[in-house]
Amino acid sequence: MDRRFIESLGVELPRLGFGCMRFPTKDGKIDFDKAKKMILYAMENGLNYFDTAYNYHNEESEKFLGKVLSEFPRESYFLTTKLPIWKVEKESDAEKLFNEQLERLQTDYVDFYLLHAMGAERKEIMDQFNLYDFLVQKKKEGKIKHIGFSFHDSKEVLEEMVSQHKWDVVQLQINYWDWKEMDAEGLYNILVKYSIPCFVMEPVRGGFLSTFTPKVEKHMKEYSPNTIASWAIRWVSSLPNVAIVLSGMSNMEQLKDNINTLTNFHPITEEEQSIIDKVIEELKSINPVPCTGCKYCMECPFGVDIPTVFSIYNDYRKTENKLITHRSYFDFLREENRADKCQKCGNCVSKCPQHICIPEELEKIHEELIAL
Repeated sequence: MDRRFIESLGVELPRLGFGCMRFPTKDGKIDFDKAKKMILYAMENGLNYFDTAYNYHNEESEKFLGKVLSEFPRESYFLTTKLPIWKVEKESDAEKLFNEQLERLQTDYVDFYLLHAMGAERKEIMDQFNLYDFLVQKKKEGKIKHIGFSFHDSKEVLEEMVSQHKWDVVQLQINYWDWKEMDAEGLYNILVKYSIPCFVMEPVRGGFLSTFTPKVEKHMKEYSPNTIASWAIRWVSSLPNVAIVLSGMSNMEQLKDNINTLTNFHPITEEEQSIIDKVIEELKSINPVPCTGCKYCMECPFGVDIPTVFSIYNDYRKTENKLITHRSYFDFLREENRADKCQKCGNCVSKCPQHICIPEELEKIHEELIAL
């Protein structure tokens, strides 16, 4: 596994980090034996950075890591976890939660401690309960080596956060699809401006960039025998200010592929970038339901999350990935928000700027997805 020295942090990190929110599961819980084999394989092959959080795997991820990593010398791996800022209701809660996390992880310190999923609302909580000062104090005590936050909001909020305080790292969702579509490029450039190392999450966009419909995949497959996911991992690792790329891997095949991708690493070439650009262009053209996500159709009186249903379906048509689509629709989308709850009242139709016949589309989509 290739490594790179991050001068501002004074540490050498592997190019790949192990995201610990998608371990293999059995009966709704982490499959201990399979997940442990993955951790051992990672350590044996130089992947010694593990990123978890308080709430991952229904609060089991930290406990699992604590058990497995306790078999290794503490200095042999990097451990990152995050403060569940939504659970902080008074200033003393941060101390209580942090100590609970250390106990779960069976460690005296963490290498990186992040405020979890920051945005404008959570910044207010951070300021109200002096959470930045808490992080700084724990860093002085040696219980945290480096401080930062993961982020999901606008460029304006990000710039406000990094200009007001000194941060060691910031974790962003970056991939070649979001680079322009969600202006991940703008967020990344703010970190470049402030000389803050960028830790990347969702490089494969939750699996969206791991498979495409055959007519799109062929551009990559005809050029290289490597996996579709490896293009996404290499693309984001080619960005100069990316310190580490995190991947939430749920089986040994994904783990081995990612390690191979970032061993003897070669940045994306101009020719490969042109192929990626072509893939993006063709994916955008696959939009069977012309929904723009404007949400003028909302709120549905019967609870249907119309834009999300259309987004899941359009992504399915782009990727033809049944597993990810089934998970998105039946696991992540609550039952009361699914398409079959539509009562065909028609209220949404007149509000849609794209003139979509929403009830008919919802009925067809649910029938198709339930058959996956």
